[in-house]
Parts: sequence; structure tokens; C-alpha cells
Amino acid sequence: MQTFKAIIIDDEENSRSNTKSMLANYCPEIEVIGDASSGMEGKKMIQELKPEVVFCDINMPGMTGLEMIDGLVHRDFCLIFLTAYSEFGINAVKAGAIDYLLKPLLLSELQGAVKKVVTHYEQKGMNTHAGSYDKNLVLINHSKGFTLIDYKDIIWLEASDNYTNIFLNNTKKIVASKTLKEFEAILPTHIFFRIHRSSLINVDFIKEYSNAEGGTIIMSDGTNIQVSKARSQEFSEFLKTKAVTPK
Repeated sequence: MQTFKAIIIDDEENSRSNTKSMLANYCPEIEVIGDASSGMEGKKMIQELKPEVVFCDINMPGMTGLEMIDGLVHRDFCLIFLTAYSEFGINAVKAGAIDYLLKPLLLSELQGAVKKVVTHYEQKGMNTHAGSYDKNLVLINHSKGFTLIDYKDIIWLEASDNYTNIFLNNTKKIVASKTLKEFEAILPTHIFFRIHRSSLINVDFIKEYSNAEGGTIIMSDGTNIQVSKARSQEFSEFLKTKAVTPK
């Protein structure tokens, strides 16, 4: 059985201990490799340990879970939010969480979230397998089945709750039944950059870029996309490594 390395980020020690115990006793697919008591500590742990799964509390002092996640540029992991407050649900979805669990945790819901993690990595493996025939192909699941597309034809992707709008170079749009977070984990990081919580762009299709007021990008299809203030500096540094030719 394949296991996935995970960290737990929660300011409450009892909550961290309970989550760790439930995972150890009832979720053999998960191997907890670390835990953190704050958003700042958790962010550093993510960058150093590179987990495949992150269990993260939302309402933490100093830096909330949402703020911590929003400050990460490359997030190659499944995110599961843990919170005692149900009103955070829509924000969790927008942040690309694969699941959202209310405290105190119910075993059935925790196991259901873990199943989503397993499914995510199984689908990612399918994409890798498809890529063995053409390394540029990406498998896009949608309501009518699936489509294989060349990722180099993707101009940009837009989060839409649990779905993703994919805008292609041939003016076609596909509504995919995966979150933007899942596509961020699949697509190559040397040309795709998440400039906003709801936007992932192919830098090869940038037409214009202005760094005024955080930053605004005009894509080759004419779309204007705002750069998140939390990511504007890292995006500027990223662009320095690219030779972007306007389309």
C-alpha cells in the first residue's frame, strides 16, 4: 500500500495530538512526518519537508491557515483544512482544499478525506502514464468524460469552486472536474505560475505585464488578471528567469 507523508499545523496541542492519533490508528495511508503550532512554523516546515498532505487549522493567532496557504507560491500537496468554524467552508474551497473537516473530528469524515488524497494521487499517476506517450499531454476530466490536451496550449486556468475553467490557445474553454490546486500539482512549474488564489497562468502567453499596484497581466487572449500582492515579488523574481516573448 502506498503511503503519503503529511504534516499537521494547528495551534492547539490537544488537537494536533488527536489528529495524529486518529491518523496513526485508522488511516494507514498517511505517515505524519511533522507538526507545527503556528502558521509561520508550518510554512517553513512545508518548504523544508515537502509533504504530500497538509492538515491545517484555519483560525490560528498571528497567521491564519488561509493566510499561510495564500503566501505559498508552489503547493505540491493535498490540503485538508481543520476548523471548529463552519463559516470558513467557502474560503477553504477557494484556497484549493481537497477537503474541509469540522472539529471535533469524526473518524468517518477523516477517512473520507484520506480517500480523496489517495484518489488525487492515483489520478496524478494516470496523467503521468498518459504523458509516457507524449510528455506534453495532460488528462482533463470533465462531465462528459475526459480530454487529452497539450499543456502548451493552455493559456490560463481559473478556479471555479470545485471545478476549473481552462482557457486554450484555440479559444476553446474546458470546464474540468478538478480544483485549481490539483492542476497546479500536475502542470510543469517552469512555465505555469499561480499568480492569484484563483488564477494559474502559462507565462509563455503573457502579452503585457505591469507591476503597478501589485501587478496586472494581460494574456494573449486579452484577459486581464490581477497578481496577488502576496505573490507579486516572487512572480517578479520568477519572470527574471524567463525570456517571455509577447504573443
